[in-house]
Amino acid sequence: MVLSFALAVAPVTSADAAGSVGWEHPGFDAEDSYYNPAESAVNAATIDGLTQRWSVKLRDSDASCGGFMPPIVAGGRVIATDELGISAYQAFTGTPAWRFNWDDPMDSDAAVMAVSGNTLVAADGDCNSNSDPDGRLLALDLSTGKVRWQLESDMPIHSVVVDKGMVVISGESPSDETATTGYRVSDGKQVWKRVDFIGSAVSADGRTLATNGNTTSALSVTTGALLWTKPGVWQAQAATPDAARFLVTNGTAMSAVNATSGAVMWTAKGKASESVATDGRRVYRTEDQTVDALTASTGRPLWSRRLPTPAGQPVRAGGLLYTGGPVLSPTTGAILTQATPLAGRQIPTGGRLYILNDGELSSFAP
Repeated sequence: MVLSFALAVAPVTSADAAGSVGWEHPGFDAEDSYYNPAESAVNAATIDGLTQRWSVKLRDSDASCGGFMPPIVAGGRVIATDELGISAYQAFTGTPAWRFNWDDPMDSDAAVMAVSGNTLVAADGDCNSNSDPDGRLLALDLSTGKVRWQLESDMPIHSVVVDKGMVVISGESPSDETATTGYRVSDGKQVWKRVDFIGSAVSADGRTLATNGNTTSALSVTTGALLWTKPGVWQAQAATPDAARFLVTNGTAMSAVNATSGAVMWTAKGKASESVATDGRRVYRTEDQTVDALTASTGRPLWSRRLPTPAGQPVRAGGLLYTGGPVLSPTTGAILTQATPLAGRQIPTGGRLYILNDGELSSFAP
């Protein structure tokens, strides 16, 4: 399949650069911590007085099988998937910067994106084959949207990690081998491959977890080397911001695992969740309408809050805990502000709060 692009390039202004602290991975950093320690302008004192600065309707298509993934913020751009491809906007104004179009939106799933330097890495796949699905991996120039390299994968891509100048993908299907593979971001060249290993989308300072049968191993992102192996099947949901511990689940419990040795530091039964954030002091998780916090050092429960609507991915920034709806105090769980009009996927960075809700991307600021 050939990928095409259409450009409408706008220059990066000084105002854009000032707001380019960034949100370069799906979970802010390669650790997927969902914790932005640099945000200070959007805080408890300003959250109730935010003003909408701009809003754009993302491109849609009735024929598309793609969708809208949470945006990436980097290099003065806000970059979002849409139902035709990928679109970049000036972070401070919402002015279109560039667009990349899938050649066949009817057979292109929504892309997972991350940034490495001045390169945007995007991974997606086809969506019309259950028996033999394929994946696609490409690199775009962050400033212009021009294709730097692209490749197709015989296996679907189930997880993506971008760290240390590498992109690591993993996947499996009934007709393809199970594998985790590392490529250089600079040129797309394959560096290593581990057959029969299925990975997760978290890196702790260059270590990523992958399962093989009934064991879990830490692999080097740069070389694929086995760093340690432990019994049990663990799915990494996040790592602490200092990359010292993985937060893993096994279907019934959450555990904190030493990233260097694989030693289990604590286990919290009944706390498995795919929606996890951590600021290094506390671990936040959501399940249905409940948000709760655990002590990061011991796993001890701290507080629990039931929301009026289902909770989304928790995010920590500016002394606030975002839940996809109401904004809470991270220390007590008290509701600081109701959701409207802030409901949706919430990305706080660069003095702005970006919201993706039902195909509309908006920017709010004090």
